[in-house]
Amino acid sequence: MPIWSDIALIVGAYLIGGFSPGYWLVRWRRGIDVRTTGSGGTGATNVGRLLGRKGYAVVLVVDLLKGALVGALANSMDVPRVWAFVAAFVVVAGHVWPIWLGFRGGKGVGPFIGVWLVLAPLALLPSLVLGLILLAWLRRFSLAGLCSLVVLPAAVWWATGARFPVAVACATISLLLWAHRANIRGFVAGRLQGPATPPAGAPTNSQ
Repeated sequence: MPIWSDIALIVGAYLIGGFSPGYWLVRWRRGIDVRTTGSGGTGATNVGRLLGRKGYAVVLVVDLLKGALVGALANSMDVPRVWAFVAAFVVVAGHVWPIWLGFRGGKGVGPFIGVWLVLAPLALLPSLVLGLILLAWLRRFSLAGLCSLVVLPAAVWWATGARFPVAVACATISLLLWAHRANIRGFVAGRLQGPATPPAGAPTNSQ
């Protein structure tokens, strides 16, 4: 059974994930809701369409740091690894469904990478390498990233030797695919809207 520290970690992971820098940055700079433009998400790519490369970079870094912070908290609190990986899923869920914004957020890529880089970097490494290779071939960041997730469960098993992190990896992949469902439909139909890269030169990840 979870103890209070485990529960605090999970609640904190959700609330941290739900902080949407893209929403607040665009609201501050342009006075609009970023979700009413472009892909409708709060992530770096949609922000980059409005605020350019600097806006893209700021949001991407903060989203990565959100995940890394949850991973660091899990390590520092010395909770069981089961709960650390539950928190890894919850921070992504919080990004996708933030309570502050009526459960309409981004697509979860930034916090996913951030938390796994802290909790299990070796498990994430094969996906990152494969993603870079696919990006050079496909020229589509989000498509390359989604395809690269195919090796994650095997890599997690290799890195951890435990079943639960593999289950969390599969659940997270399912969530990321669901969050990108509109993009996937566009890829399949051959009519993905928007340029391969954001107008200001930032790579496309459709967060």
